[in-house]
Formats: sequence, structure tokens, C-alpha cells
Amino acid sequence: MKNQRTDPIRQAVAAGEFHRATLLWNEYAAGIREEIGRGACTEARMAEAGELLEWSRGVALCDRAHAQSQLTSMRVAAQYGPADTPLARFVRASL
Repeated sequence: MKNQRTDPIRQAVAAGEFHRATLLWNEYAAGIREEIGRGACTEARMAEAGELLEWSRGVALCDRAHAQSQLTSMRVAAQYGPADTPLARFVRASL
């Protein structure tokens, strides 16, 4: 189901644009605070926010784990010396 309030946040999080997602989340949260101040915030709206927060958390954790895996791979690869470039392979083959 399309939700104009949460879809832009979901798109930013899914794209790994966490700075943009934070800005959008802050706008979203300000709207909720304003609704609470007026006494107009519904249980459904709070449930929507909770679900969005949990979904975003899961995606961010996956992104973090992926980044950690890449860092680990780079550290392991560094133990074996510099990467073998196509030019280096060509020079070796030519000799």
C-alpha cells in the first residue's frame, strides 16, 4: 500500500541514503509531535511509525553488516599484498 508519509523514508533507507532518510524522518517525527500536541495522533499513526522504525532498523543493520563484511574482506586481501591489476598481468605475460 502506498503511503505518502513513509514511502520517501523507505526509499531513502533502501537506497542507503541515510542522511536523506534522517532528514525525512525528522520531518515525519515533527508531524507526529504536532499531532500529539493537538491531541490528534491516532493509535494507527503510532503503529505506522513503530513499523517504519523497525523496518528501517532492520535495513540499516543489514547495510552495516554488509559494510563490515566488505571491510573484513579488504583487511584479509591486504595480507596478500597489492591487487593483481590487468596491466601487471599483461606485463608478466609479455615477458
